[in-house]
Parts: sequence; C-alpha cells; structure tokens
Amino acid sequence: MSFRLVRKCFIVTILVMLVASPVGAESITKEQGEAILKELKQIRKELEEIKKAGLRGPRRGPARPTTAKVATKDSPVLGDPDAPITLVEFTDYQCPFCRRFYTNTLSKIKEQYIIPGKVRLVLRDLPLGFHAKARPAAKAAHCAREQGKFWEMHDALFEGGGKLNSKDFTRYAEQIGVDDFPFQECMASSRHDKAIDRDIEDAGKASIRGTPGFVLGKTTENEIQGSLISGAQSFSSFKRQIDRLLAKLKVPSKDN
Repeated sequence: MSFRLVRKCFIVTILVMLVASPVGAESITKEQGEAILKELKQIRKELEEIKKAGLRGPRRGPARPTTAKVATKDSPVLGDPDAPITLVEFTDYQCPFCRRFYTNTLSKIKEQYIIPGKVRLVLRDLPLGFHAKARPAAKAAHCAREQGKFWEMHDALFEGGGKLNSKDFTRYAEQIGVDDFPFQECMASSRHDKAIDRDIEDAGKASIRGTPGFVLGKTTENEIQGSLISGAQSFSSFKRQIDRLLAKLKVPSKDN
C-alpha cells in the first residue's frame, strides 16, 4: 500500500471516529476527546513507520559475489598451458545455452585469444540435476580423454544436435578415432565419478548454479582468482573483459 493511500485512510478514520461518537462530533466530552487524540497519535506513529519503511525499500538478500577462486589442476586444458589468462568454463553437455556458447562464441575466442597464446580454456563439469543425459555425456568426454581425445569428444557432444544416448557416445567415439573396447570399459566403470562430483562441489563454492558459468583470471599453477561470468554471453562481452585483463597484466596487444 502506498503512503498516499494510507494517508487517505488516516483521514477517513478520523471522520469515522468523530461520526461514530455516541454524543456526536459537536458535543464530544473531554474524556472522549482525549481517547480519540490518543488513538490518532498512535495511528500517526504507525503511518510514519510505514513511510520510513517505504523510503528504505524492500529488504534484499546478500549481493551475489562477482569474483571466485577455482582450481584448475588436472582439468582438461585447451591452448598454451602458460597463457597469461585462464578462462574456466563449467559446462553441461545437455544445456542449450552451453551449446549456444560453443556454437556462437567459443570459436571466436579460440581464433583471437587461445590460438595466439593469450588465453587458455580449462573445462570443468557441471551436469545439472534435471538434465539426465548430462552426466553420462561428461563421463564420455573423460573416457575419451584417456585416449587423448577429450576436446574431440567435447566438440562431438555439442555438435551432435542434442543426441546424447549411449549409442550416440559410441558413434562419436568411433568418429573421432577412440578405440571402442577401452572406451566401453571406461563408460561401464565409475572411476570418473569423483572428478565430476568434485567439479559440481567446486562450482557451488564459487556460487555458480547454472550453466555455462565462467571464471576469468590471471593464470597460476593450481587455481585462479577471477571474475565470475554467467551465461552464454556474446563474444563482444568476453572480448571486453579479456582485453581489460590483458591490459591490466600489461600483455602486448594486437589489433583483434
């Protein structure tokens, strides 16, 4: 309720109290007048509290963090391991927004920053609970990694048009040149479950709840402290943040 409306209610309340007096507004007794005055003071006090609360606005929860620290050790890396900047991506292979980032943005980041050795991409998993095929897809990527084909499987999973059944994993493995028997043995095992669970846990600690989620920061040996980036943002948005960090680190720039 607005303060103006409450004020109108206040005026109406005064009139009602006067009219409702058993002896009428003109012949009101001293005791009745004091009682009405006391009640009016209480109403005015409550109105002032309502006004102050309105000026303060609604209470809000704690602000969402804008930076995070995440580990990079033992995770798949695309690009020069010694690149000055690291972009950590938490991905879900069933997520349409992750696929959008892969299709619309990643290729440009690779061309302008990863291939020239300015940025390295570190991939971590965040299969969302409501995406039943995301975790098996993450396992397929890890199993392909055992044969040195992680990024090939990563690309195949996103380029497969959302087809993420076990037969699809086998087909992708064959297409990228992964030996079938060790791949199937790996898929039937649980040896990569802990790594995926650790990624999920670390994403939560970094306040990353949805996918894709990113942390962009200066490269260090085992972990990075950097800016949080949420969602499949445009290449221009990534470019702006990467260029700002490159300038801060005084990395020689070229016309991108």
